[in-house]
Amino acid sequence: MSAPTVLSQTEEIITVRSPLSPSPRRPSFLSSSIKTSFHFKKWRWWNFLSIFTLFIILFEFGILLTSYNLLQPETSPIRIVKRQYPIKTYTHLDTNIKSQIEKGTQVYHVTKEFGPAVTSQLGRTVTALAAAQQASNLTDVAIVMPFYTFLRRFITDKEIDMVLDIRGKRPGQIMNVEFRVWKMMHAFNPPVQAPSVYEWQMINNVNTSVLITPQIPPAPTDVVPVYMIGHANRRPFNQAFKCRTVNDIHTENDLPMEWRDQYFAKAAAAFLAHKATASDEESIFAPIRIVPRVDIVHIHGASNAYVAKFLQDKKEADDLGPRPPAIVYTMHDHQDEIKYSNTFRNVRKFLDNLAERESLRKYVYGGKMFMSKLAIDRSEAVTFTSRPMAADIIEGRRDFHMKELVMDSLLKKVEGARFYGISNGIDYYSSEHPFITDKLVSRKMGYPKYALDLIGDKEPIHSTDPLHALALDIPETPTYWTLSEHINDFVYVYKDRAKRYLIKRNFFTEKDMKRPVVLFRGNFENDKGLEIFEQAAELFVKNDMRFIMMGNKRDYPIERLEALVKKYPQHVSLVSTGKEERRVGIFARAATDFVFAPNPYDSLGLETVEGMIFGSAVITTGAGSLHESIIDRPLYQAGMRQVNVAYLDPTVVSEKGAVVTSYEYFNGYVYDHDTPSSLEVAIIDAAKDFNRVRKNKALREEFILRMIRSALNLGWDRGHFQGPVHEYNQVYELALEDRFIPEMKRHEVEQEHDLVSRLQDDIDWE
Repeated sequence: MSAPTVLSQTEEIITVRSPLSPSPRRPSFLSSSIKTSFHFKKWRWWNFLSIFTLFIILFEFGILLTSYNLLQPETSPIRIVKRQYPIKTYTHLDTNIKSQIEKGTQVYHVTKEFGPAVTSQLGRTVTALAAAQQASNLTDVAIVMPFYTFLRRFITDKEIDMVLDIRGKRPGQIMNVEFRVWKMMHAFNPPVQAPSVYEWQMINNVNTSVLITPQIPPAPTDVVPVYMIGHANRRPFNQAFKCRTVNDIHTENDLPMEWRDQYFAKAAAAFLAHKATASDEESIFAPIRIVPRVDIVHIHGASNAYVAKFLQDKKEADDLGPRPPAIVYTMHDHQDEIKYSNTFRNVRKFLDNLAERESLRKYVYGGKMFMSKLAIDRSEAVTFTSRPMAADIIEGRRDFHMKELVMDSLLKKVEGARFYGISNGIDYYSSEHPFITDKLVSRKMGYPKYALDLIGDKEPIHSTDPLHALALDIPETPTYWTLSEHINDFVYVYKDRAKRYLIKRNFFTEKDMKRPVVLFRGNFENDKGLEIFEQAAELFVKNDMRFIMMGNKRDYPIERLEALVKKYPQHVSLVSTGKEERRVGIFARAATDFVFAPNPYDSLGLETVEGMIFGSAVITTGAGSLHESIIDRPLYQAGMRQVNVAYLDPTVVSEKGAVVTSYEYFNGYVYDHDTPSSLEVAIIDAAKDFNRVRKNKALREEFILRMIRSALNLGWDRGHFQGPVHEYNQVYELALEDRFIPEMKRHEVEQEHDLVSRLQDDIDWE
């Protein structure tokens, strides 16, 4: 495919430096003359000897500094010609078409962060995507990541021992580096196990403590295998990924960061090649051309981009089996990822064939090799984690620094319909989901499946506008809720059970069974709107509402929150320690009727929508990137909502089997942070609505179902084969179309036909 036409090219040349390289500094020794004043006749020969010795020391020190600078990474300036590119029309995936991806497709995510090792939005996105994909039961997901030493306690088994070739210090020297791949099974919602009971047993004549408590395995849709690349047996690669806490995973140690990234990329590619062929796991009775064990390799972030190059090398060497995997590359933060680079000197150290250096020169600027462009070129499809931003970049509405490094490659992908922006959903599966979280299910407080199915049968209300991917649209038609005839199919029953549970734990009082519960959940930080707590607490008390403040201590004075508890002990509670949050956290979320989100500068608003999955309406400023997902209540109609109930038996007014017709779609009570009276009106409206629906169980159930419906329409899987999970499946399907499958040779066809015939004869004989 030809390169996109460049509209114009200016003569201006900008000079920038790689963000990962320090500015070059040269020693400035002996830059000024040393002025001395002495009487020549008073000096003896040893005085001149001392001056000469000092000069020699300074000279050698200068040579040492110069040598040190020469050993630093190349810091040549990067010269980029500023250009204008043709404006392309961004065309998104047709979400009305159901993906035809084969069930059981093997997807391997390559990432530096996942699950218990997450420090950034990239790690949270990969964890949420993998959880939602596995829960959908359409694909089989696996993770490839580094083995950080603090993950040792999660290991379940050793997967395999492998060997890499890395160039040594001397020309032509090749080092054989051995490493081990570990395996852990990561459960997104692990089941609550019974207290562990051990007994002593004689095993191989050794008295051994054995766990005899039956262990409950997680559901297959809640667990994924995680393959972790361990450190090597040679220095300095034996220092790879050694860190004590999650906060150290991006900290450099004795192994340079670029070497660490290159080592992981090469080791991950070698492991993926093994899984793609898996010759040691193949049965001798299997067909010649078996279904591959790796269909999609999904690479996340520029620090892992070089995996695409190593996989292509193995594909050309026919080391990926008869059906090599397709590669999908996701850009999570385009501005930082474009700047990510490795010195070409470090890249050469990991090349298997030095003759391919020239083919990589087009990715090198100023001695630095920029990885994002390489991954874009070497992958079958590229995705971006924001649909609006992807459209702005392609259609010329968004400019960014150093875009000349990748725009040619991106436009090629656009021309081939292989570049798409897929906005992230809200993570429910890898966090606490009230329908599946075992902490609730094991105590018979998990929300009923009937309610989840009832919501799933409704038409989606999420936006189909590419520029407003996280918005909710208000339908013009009402929603009909057919309630169950069994009381255990109602969500409000389980919310009341959670309240009763907290009463038994002396966290709630009996009064809380009949009054609304409001929850704030987040970090106690300055500039998060917490200064409004005093005013809000007074209003909650005035309207007889229970207010729970739950979060982690940060820089906000915790004494102010403790003072509110002392002032209003019957209405205000504080949960500020990890132990207390583990004890009551999820039960308080299940019991909550309203979520309080006071942050006027919230960039994400996750606490807002995560509260709705528990059936809680939101009292919020409406700030953040998710403000479009908040539908404000109709003003001046508190307590008089447009919801009608048709009872199954009019003579017996019962919610069982009733049909609720609702013209309401609001999920929040929005107020102006700078207007105190606005907050008061929002809280009064929330209290009036709660008091109205509490008197009618059918109305209360409709209110709760409406909130959960809003949340599920913002998740990764939104039902009806809609949502980011299914968009990624469409991208996988496109990438698999480009996968080159070599033709079978004649003797392989004959062997395949002979084997199938014999298997068929055996079936007929039986």
